[in-house]
Amino acid sequence: MTKKIKQFKKISNSISLNPSNCFANFFFEIFAIGIKRIDGNFTPSKHFILWCHILQAHQRTSIVSARFHCKSTIHLGYVAWHIYCKLVLNQGNNPYYEWLYMGYLEDLSIHLLKHLKRFITILPEYFGELKDNTRSEGIIDYSLNDKRFICEPTGILTFKRGRHPNVLICDDILKDPDTKMDISQLKKVERIFIEEVESMPKEEIHVCGTPQDRQDLFAKLEKMPEYYSGKFPAIKSFEEKIVLWDEAYPFDVLMNRRKSYGEKSFNKEFMCRAMRSEEGYVSEMALDKITKPKLKNYSISKKIKLNNYCYAGFDIGKRSHPSHLVILCERRRKFLYGSEPRGYLTQVHSKWMDGWDYKDQLEYIREAINFFGVERLLYDDTRAEFEGFNESGNLPAEMQGVVFTQKSKFKMAAYLDVYISNESLNLISEERQKNQILTVDNDLKAFQSTEGHGDAFFSLCLAVSAYMEVSPQITVF
Repeated sequence: MTKKIKQFKKISNSISLNPSNCFANFFFEIFAIGIKRIDGNFTPSKHFILWCHILQAHQRTSIVSARFHCKSTIHLGYVAWHIYCKLVLNQGNNPYYEWLYMGYLEDLSIHLLKHLKRFITILPEYFGELKDNTRSEGIIDYSLNDKRFICEPTGILTFKRGRHPNVLICDDILKDPDTKMDISQLKKVERIFIEEVESMPKEEIHVCGTPQDRQDLFAKLEKMPEYYSGKFPAIKSFEEKIVLWDEAYPFDVLMNRRKSYGEKSFNKEFMCRAMRSEEGYVSEMALDKITKPKLKNYSISKKIKLNNYCYAGFDIGKRSHPSHLVILCERRRKFLYGSEPRGYLTQVHSKWMDGWDYKDQLEYIREAINFFGVERLLYDDTRAEFEGFNESGNLPAEMQGVVFTQKSKFKMAAYLDVYISNESLNLISEERQKNQILTVDNDLKAFQSTEGHGDAFFSLCLAVSAYMEVSPQITVF
């Protein structure tokens, strides 16, 4: 036994001295032997112990971590530990235990359970008395001491309704290995999980994988108090060169991977960055550069003095998601040779309108226009929500509707991109606004959630375009 394994066993033993009641000890004392016999080596890590403890201590978990950092191996070990406890050690009074191992596709779950069966088979000193009730390599079905333990593979899109296993493990249910998942597929998986899968297990449910979007299922689970949610990127600190698994992936190795993978792919695979966010129209790094924590989100109830004109954008929401108003103020900064050219914009106001009646929305906009001295406000007129107000002459003169087409959306997005790239735009620090900007991808599609549907992105596009119409001093095309 190597010095490192002894060291980690010592740490594991500090949690409990008996593999029969401590998953971490079972993993290092028993399961690790099977891993070494199959794979030829076993490289331990402190995060293995943490994950073992999380799975044992919580009935509902959600773990997001880097590729190649043994998420699936730990969860397979958890199944093996229960087989060891329930059958080999004859713990518990139930004669029958049913588990499900769910992936995006059933084939992926079959592949993982084949690995588990190999680990168990190659440990006859611990599991040799078990009777295998099936010839299938991808199904776990063992019995001993008048007890039976079954773990079957399934897929999130193909599982049989009405089943209620004791425990359900969901391993990478958001990941299709063959194709990139679009928003509709992600929403379909999320709906199936929330409406059908989440209520299936009688005792436990454990979810692990890679995030696909800032507003995807993992983001939902993170907000649910009944779940323990943990995010474990491969690099904890770039400045201090602290990594998650120093024994297998030290900082220098990860930096080489970063070079070979490229920044976006590395962030997706190793840094737990949502896949769609890495393919977003606006990058998080670029957005952080123009976000200024000291900027205030001014209220229309407090008097302020603005020396320059303001320009606004308003994305009208359907009933299922909110409307959003953003107001930008043209600013000037003094340099040695005078003030800078016009075109430097600073956000002074952000307002979310969740579930507001259109009449109330219009009244607030009218007040904001008067308060901030808005010269022009562009709003999304694609669905003609304000058509009645316009026909009756109740829309302020500063408001102009824009019908969203592919051409107009990409043109406005290009204007916004210029301002962000040139850092000629400063935004207030608001988490909801940030999330809604980053959720829009390169096709200008956005993931719909209770927080919105990319609304802040499009309201910003409209506000910048409003300024460009009045003061067109930048050539984009």
